[in-house]
Amino acid sequence: MIPMAPAALRFVGANWRLILLALLLAVIGVQTMRLTASKAAHDREIAGRAIDRASYERAQIEAANMALTQRARDEAEYQEKADEADKQIAGLRDDLRARLLRAEAAKSDARAAVAAPQGGGPRLPESLPAPTPVDSGSVQIDADTLAGLAAYAIQAREWALSLEQAP
Repeated sequence: MIPMAPAALRFVGANWRLILLALLLAVIGVQTMRLTASKAAHDREIAGRAIDRASYERAQIEAANMALTQRARDEAEYQEKADEADKQIAGLRDDLRARLLRAEAAKSDARAAVAAPQGGGPRLPESLPAPTPVDSGSVQIDADTLAGLAAYAIQAREWALSLEQAP
């Protein structure tokens, strides 16, 4: 083998430019193949991300639609509950107002009976003028307002109790 080494060295010495060019072309070929493979992998990654982005956007649209649908359902349910509560409050207010008016009428009848003279003396009129409100810093509340506030308080209490009983 040693006798062959000088012949190989002479060949390399005579053709070093061709050998160097062949090595350079081989390196360029390998790098070109690597670049092509990298470019193909990059294109696959971009396509995969585009598919992912499209699926994310579709999922976001579906979630937004579902949320809007649920919100509309919830608002309709809340409106029904509010309407029902308003009806109950109105019923309670009317009932309480009627009771207050009956109580005021009973007081008025009692005052008229007390004011009626025994034995034909001078009589007080059937209805007495309402007392003039005194500005003592307190709020004057009429029967309608009192009935409305009472009805609202009763309904609010029932609502609070329903929250405690809710699962």
